[in-house]
Amino acid sequence: MTGKSGASPFLFLNQKPTLTSHSKSYDVSSPITDGIAIINVEGEESFRLISANEAFLQTISSEGQNPIGKHINMMIWGDNVDDNKLQSHLEKSLIEKKPLAYIWQITIAGEKKTLLCKIIPLRTKEGDIAQISVSTSDFDDCETLEIEVSRYNYYDELTGLPNRFKFYEELEKMLFETNSTRDGFFDKKGVEGAVLFINVRKLQRINESYGYEKGDDALQAVAKMLLETIQENSILARFADDQFVIFLSGRYFENVKREAETLAKSIHHNFATRTTASKNDPRISVSVGIATGLANAKTIEQLIQHAHLAMKRNKNVDSNQTVIFNPELKTQAATKLRLETEFREALAADALELNYQPVVNLQNGLISGFEALARWNNTQRGNISPLEFIALAEEAGLIIQLGEWALTTACKDLKSWIDDNFLASSLFMAVNVSSSHIIAGNIVALTRDALAKSGLDGSNLKLELTESTIMENSDIARNILLDLKTYGLSLAVDDFGTGYSSLSYLSRIPADTIKIDRSFTSKLDNNQEGSNIIRVIIDLAKSLGMTIIAEGIETKAQMQKLKDLGCHYGQGFFFSKAMSADKIPDLINDQPFKKLIK
Repeated sequence: MTGKSGASPFLFLNQKPTLTSHSKSYDVSSPITDGIAIINVEGEESFRLISANEAFLQTISSEGQNPIGKHINMMIWGDNVDDNKLQSHLEKSLIEKKPLAYIWQITIAGEKKTLLCKIIPLRTKEGDIAQISVSTSDFDDCETLEIEVSRYNYYDELTGLPNRFKFYEELEKMLFETNSTRDGFFDKKGVEGAVLFINVRKLQRINESYGYEKGDDALQAVAKMLLETIQENSILARFADDQFVIFLSGRYFENVKREAETLAKSIHHNFATRTTASKNDPRISVSVGIATGLANAKTIEQLIQHAHLAMKRNKNVDSNQTVIFNPELKTQAATKLRLETEFREALAADALELNYQPVVNLQNGLISGFEALARWNNTQRGNISPLEFIALAEEAGLIIQLGEWALTTACKDLKSWIDDNFLASSLFMAVNVSSSHIIAGNIVALTRDALAKSGLDGSNLKLELTESTIMENSDIARNILLDLKTYGLSLAVDDFGTGYSSLSYLSRIPADTIKIDRSFTSKLDNNQEGSNIIRVIIDLAKSLGMTIIAEGIETKAQMQKLKDLGCHYGQGFFFSKAMSADKIPDLINDQPFKKLIK
């Protein structure tokens, strides 16, 4: 046996494959004895060899011709004229969208060889499979080879846990044994079972902020923690990238629902109390969804689907809670899917609009700027809450597109008001920035383009980021914020006081403004504690040379207390709700809030 587990298809050493080359030279070179190739996917049954090393090419009967650029189904493999194993497994890997391995017995120049062939789909950023990596390893120990193929096809390489295919196989075996009658017949009623669907929160953020090695470490830590938490006779598997599943059978647990809930509590407790190896390691948390019911060959996938729905609902609530599936979740999921489709269509058709809430100087009542707020009037459902459709945009991957539209539109609107009225020349436009923009790293380019298209000066733009957006992406956020500042704009920390509220992080980022969250403003009427907290925030901001904006001002008493405490600016229903763009020019001219300030 020349290879124990086969070489990684990515081991190109110092020479990476030239993926677009069809030249006479062989694009992948490596001194190792394993065969390595890169294959282009050109259709469901069309695969073209674009790169390979010498070890792989030795399996091809090319009669002196360069096989690079040829289709796989046109090649002769060794002495086997009718061998189509690689073609059929490539098709299977593409259809199932998963890696796989198989034993390839081939005769080359009269010598019989047994190869372990591994196939790995390579995805683009959009998730499409554009190429497939193939590696071949020479084996002479058939027993070891069988074990290796089974391990590759049915176990997760990173965590060592069973994969989803092994999970289904083990469930079928367990359910068959459980439901078999003494006469050997199968009882279709099924066995009581519970599925826990577990999602690692913000794994992509860990990958982006700390690197993929840290992401892999996090997944291994999750697998280890879950293994230490589950009881005997539980089935645990890595279901997908950041997802794990556990199955509990009524054959081994008297009350699977109660057992599943107890297990979920233990999982949350263990992750909450876990100490990281160093203070720089990311803290890991998980979302858990549970589904229980009769499990048989027909309903097990449904149970998993229900647990997945519950987990997705849990992603929107506190991480230390567990959501248990109920039929209403399925109805909500269908409604949400329809709403997502309608939102996607509205965004594409430019059917959303921006409203603008004035930000008022608390010392003289003059309008200092506006905050741009997206609104969606659905033709069938009426006005949809921004909390609902913005969360929908985040989940559907539309938040970048929504943010680009809002930023560009807001800049154009303010520029038009300035062009029509010199009184507007000193106003600022505040636009919210999502954490997705920071993670994607495109907010600098979006801002540059919005300013260029609108002609708005950077000094008239204020970008707002929440505390959590900055802190959870601290390693990349600071550099991005510094780049944004080169355009002359200002930066505001939104919802201040609800998260980290750390002097150390405030002093490290180039923020100009702190926005006091409305939850503190609402306590000003009859709560001394609210006044004390706001006083501390204002003193902190002033010590750092920052301006302060209070959100959610609804009463005259709140406005007066904020003014007395030294808050610079305020916004809220006491002054005005957000207005459509066509009403803003008159508002700038009239300056109606001066009479509210004494």
